[in-house]
Amino acid sequence: MWRALPDVDPGEGRLLLTPIRSHDQFNTTIYANDDRYRGLKGLRTVVFMHEDDMRDRAVGEFDLVDITSISRDGSRRTVHGYRAVAFDIPRGCAAGYMPELNVLCGIADCSTQSDQPVTKRLVVEVTAARDAVGS
Repeated sequence: MWRALPDVDPGEGRLLLTPIRSHDQFNTTIYANDDRYRGLKGLRTVVFMHEDDMRDRAVGEFDLVDITSISRDGSRRTVHGYRAVAFDIPRGCAAGYMPELNVLCGIADCSTQSDQPVTKRLVVEVTAARDAVGS
């Protein structure tokens, strides 16, 4: 049966975020804070972004950012003080580690078919960290 694809445009200034696993991780068990796949050591509170998306937000490599999700019901959840990392990812997309970013999945963000959380497609806004502004 053919079904129309969902609208994938997150809206002006927003990104589609997907939580991912690191190299030293199995499901939600984290064995080390290193990620050989992406060249990071000792750091998990990051958001991987396209360099143009970072530039659009006046965010530099490893700058502190806040990530706010916008749930289907309009509610918002925010994590503070993550590091922006330039990565070869499509424009309009972002990625970061789970389970740390699972908190961004709102109660309304669930599949209409399975009733499971839709953590792999969260609409977010990434801004310079509020504590970092002016420093």
